[in-house]
Parts: sequence; C-alpha cells; structure tokens
Amino acid sequence: MSSAGYRELLKGNKNFRRLWAGQVISELGTWFSFIAELGLVRMLSGSPLMTTALLVARLLPFLLVAPIAGVFADRRSRKQIMIAADLMRAVIAVAYVFAGLIGSAWLVVACSALMASLTMFFEAAKNASIPNMVTPRELLTANVLMFSTRFLQYTLGSAIGGLTAAQFGYNAAFIVNALSFVGSALFIFPIAASATRRSRDAKAEPVEIADPLSAEAAAITPIAGSEQPSAPAKAGFFVDLREGLRYIWRTPFVRAVILVNIGWGSGGGMTTILFDRIGGHSFAGPGDRGDWYVAALFTAGGAGVFLGMLLTRRVGVWITDERRAGRFIGLALLVHGVLFSVAGLMPTLALMAFWVAASRLVLGAEFGFQETMMMRVLPDDYRGRVFTTDRSLELATMAISTIITGWLLTWFSARSLMIASGLLSAGPGVVWLLALWFARFRVPTRAVRESYGD
Repeated sequence: MSSAGYRELLKGNKNFRRLWAGQVISELGTWFSFIAELGLVRMLSGSPLMTTALLVARLLPFLLVAPIAGVFADRRSRKQIMIAADLMRAVIAVAYVFAGLIGSAWLVVACSALMASLTMFFEAAKNASIPNMVTPRELLTANVLMFSTRFLQYTLGSAIGGLTAAQFGYNAAFIVNALSFVGSALFIFPIAASATRRSRDAKAEPVEIADPLSAEAAAITPIAGSEQPSAPAKAGFFVDLREGLRYIWRTPFVRAVILVNIGWGSGGGMTTILFDRIGGHSFAGPGDRGDWYVAALFTAGGAGVFLGMLLTRRVGVWITDERRAGRFIGLALLVHGVLFSVAGLMPTLALMAFWVAASRLVLGAEFGFQETMMMRVLPDDYRGRVFTTDRSLELATMAISTIITGWLLTWFSARSLMIASGLLSAGPGVVWLLALWFARFRVPTRAVRESYGD
C-alpha cells in the first residue's frame, strides 16, 4: 500500500488540515521569537552562563511537566488542552516585551520556562491526536508534512527573526509570536473533540513485542480483537503514570527508541549554546550583536531537517522490511553525527552552515520515519504518556548537556565542543547497530507496515 499524497491528505482530511494550518502559524512565531530571546539575553547580560540558564529553562520543564501533560493528554479533552495552551502561550509571549522594558534577563528565563511547560501540554495532545485524525495510509504523509513544515518554519523563522531583530528590535518578534498562538487556537477550535481520540468501541490494533510477555506485561498490552485498554475512570495520576512506564519497559522496541533518543540528547543538547557562541562571538565583528550569524546556523540546521523530512516518504518506500528499517535507524544516526563533527572543523560560516545542513538532512529523514513507526506501534490510550516520557527524558539529557557545555566553554573552544557534540550524537547509532547484530532485538512488523496484509 502506497502512502497518500500531500494534496490528497490536505484536501480530503479537514481536521488534519486545520491542525496543520495552526502549526504553520504558531511554529513560525515560535522560531521568530527564539532568536530574539537569545539576543535579548546576550544584550542584557553578555554572559554565556545566562544563555545557558535560558536554554536550560526551555528544556528542564519538559522533564518536570511531562508526566502531568502525558496523563492529561490520555485522559482529558485533547482539543481543549491545545486551545488552552495556545492562549496561555500568547499571554506569556507578550510578557517578553515587559522583560525587555525593565531590563531583566531572569524574567526572560522565567517566561521561557513557562512557555516550555505549556508547549509540553500542547505537543502531548497534538501527537496523541494525529493517528486518530488520519487513516493508516495517511499516517506517514501526515507525519512528514507536520514535521517538515515545523522545520521549514524553523528555517524561515530563524532567518526572518534574525533580520527582524537586527532591523526592528526584539519586541516586534515577541508580538508576532503572541499573535501566532491566537491564530493557532482559532484553527483548532472547529475540530471536533471526538476526532482527536479513538472511540471506546474501536478495536485495538496488535502491538508486536520482541520478547515473551510476562503476565504483568500482557495485562497492559492490547491484543488483536480486544478493546482498547484504558485506566479506570477514577484511576489516580500515579496509577496512570505507572501504567505508562510499565508499558514502555515491557515493549522492547519502544524502550529502545526512547533510549536512543536519550543518548542522542547528550550531543544534541550542546547544539544551541554552541550556535549562539560561534555565531554571536566567533563570527561576529566588533560592535555586532551577531544575531544574523546565529540565525544563519539555525537556518542551515532547519533547512537540512526540512529537506530530510521530505525524503521520509521515499525512505518509507525503500524500507520494505524490518531488517532494513533497523539498519536505517542506526546508520542514519551514525552518519548524522559524523557530518556534524565535520562542521566544527570548517573555518567559515558558509562552510559550517553547509555541513550542519547536511547532518540535519540525514537526521530529519531518520526522525520522520522513527516517529511514524512509534505512532503505528503505540495504542491510543498510552500514546500521550509514551510520547511525553520520550520527549521529557531526551530534553532532560539535553538540559544536562547544555549545562555542562556552558561550563566547558570556559575551558575549551566552541569548535572543539562542536566536534564532540557530533561524536556523542553518533554514539546511539553505533549502539543500535550493535544491538541488531549481537542481541535479540528487532523492529516489529507493525512499525514498518502501514497495515497488516500489505
């Protein structure tokens, strides 16, 4: 079965079209604002430690808020969660303007922490909703479109944000970001709440487990022809949280993907502060805030991921079996990390941006396919908790990596740390390949096939 085309998906699926359009608007504003946030902190403090605090504030809340957000996404109205998160983020976006007026870098950091927390709620509800809005034939295309658009907005938002910050100041970017969240909420409002969640009468699809199930695992794993599992209506927060963690631990493929993403975060967490340091200090001349140079590196990374995401559908056509899927994940992570290390050796901004884009192209293709495999495997009632657990642990690792990198910058050059970042990011790919070759690990059939019988 071939995947649906982009035009077919957007024309025939109005609920997904509305969700996608909302993201197009909000993501552009988010990256528009991010360059301004970095620049405002550099202007108010000038310290790499304050930049580190900002980046940690954007990452650490994901770990703290994720368990709550995941349970909410699995138990509450996903539509209401997304709209509420958008409107509250619009208010916080305006608060950045006030932070600039009073000259408080710490208020910028606090606003970033609140913004990240609300984003966790939105992302949990959105990612859990997508597989219910589309057919199995549309799922890969929907993921490619959703994530490729995100990184296109990352690219455009970073570039335009850098130019806007240089020409009009930071407040313009913050106001645009606030309006973008309101626009996103307006697009999501017409979506029926029932479209974001599978009906209780729907049958669960089978989930493959690579090793024998214990009685405990069987109790939380759906089987073909059974009803979708769900926690009792009055189950407490910690019961729901424990169920999600048990499901992850008892499902080898899901557990392996999460561990790989955590490993990638050890190198990936270094990227933002290194881009800020290299662009804002290494390439910027005297009296230049360096906003454009920072934006150029982020733009190159975003462009690479965007192009890589567009290749994901071709990857899906090429990957016809579980073995090929497994090899692709490991090799893509390995190649991506090596290319990023090469970028650290480049003497000019243009050459560095080229190799950054090349590395991110490979990562984008891998990420789009990996995300689709996870959505095919996960039952609806566990999806919110699993995605937030995955994201929170990855971002917690990135936060720790960012803190360590900020400290290491007092001892090592940013270029040296960029090489180390690439090698650390490549490590999980090596571990994944070794697990395929020497351990009893495999990618489940359901993760590769759009539906049984293909």
